[in-house]
Amino acid sequence: MSTPLKDFRLPIPESVHLWLEAEAAAFGKDMQSIAREILKEWARRKAHAYKVATKRMKANGLQMDFLGDDEEDDGSSRIGGRK
Repeated sequence: MSTPLKDFRLPIPESVHLWLEAEAAAFGKDMQSIAREILKEWARRKAHAYKVATKRMKANGLQMDFLGDDEEDDGSSRIGGRK
């Protein structure tokens, strides 16, 4: 069973399109799968960096809200001014 996908569309510069197209042709894949691989790797690296940062902050006695983010903020959008 494959992971469900979400539709996400955005305009990209022509140069980025060219590179996606070239990589897709070079490796026999479609551009969408190349873009998904790139975004998946980006998300993995961001998650890893977050873990490293939080471990270092804890080791140095810093609070998790050190960067000004509210600990309870889960990133979800607010409706009607409430969480």
